[in-house]
Amino acid sequence: MSEKNIISILITALGGEGGGTLMNWILDCARSSGLHVQGTSVPGVAQRTGSTSYYIEICDKNFERGKEPILSLYPKPGRVDVLIASELLEAARTIERGYVNPDRTTLITSSNRTYTNVEKIHTADGRFDLKKIMDTCSKMSKEFIYFDMNKIAIDNSTIVSATMFGALSGAGVFPWDKN
Repeated sequence: MSEKNIISILITALGGEGGGTLMNWILDCARSSGLHVQGTSVPGVAQRTGSTSYYIEICDKNFERGKEPILSLYPKPGRVDVLIASELLEAARTIERGYVNPDRTTLITSSNRTYTNVEKIHTADGRFDLKKIMDTCSKMSKEFIYFDMNKIAIDNSTIVSATMFGALSGAGVFPWDKN
């Protein structure tokens, strides 16, 4: 957790990938661990023209006695501790919007791509440059973790949100024990 005992987590997922379920799992775990937590979602639009984002702040009980912490409903650029994206370009979009901080943010993303409408309708090869996206993610984050979450989800007959929860747990970003 940061110096104020608050950890902020930003989740970006495409429609139908279980981003809301992932947020609820995190909220339930935090509450069952006796932590103060707040989560909110901002819906995007369907069919890959935008993602839905979910923002969570978790605070331990080490705050001024008798006062509950004030937690934010929205992520602040440069002040996100953990960002997890279900798709590589979504990670790049959050970097573009300033949420990822090279001194602070652990960036976890799937390496797979779901092409945008702009990429698909281009008359030539309109795909965004994968190497540039990966290099930017690495350069702009404190820690960069990536793997094909979609393949793991398919191989295990689940959806990507389950793989994302495992990635967050494996990265050790949660302020509770694994038990």
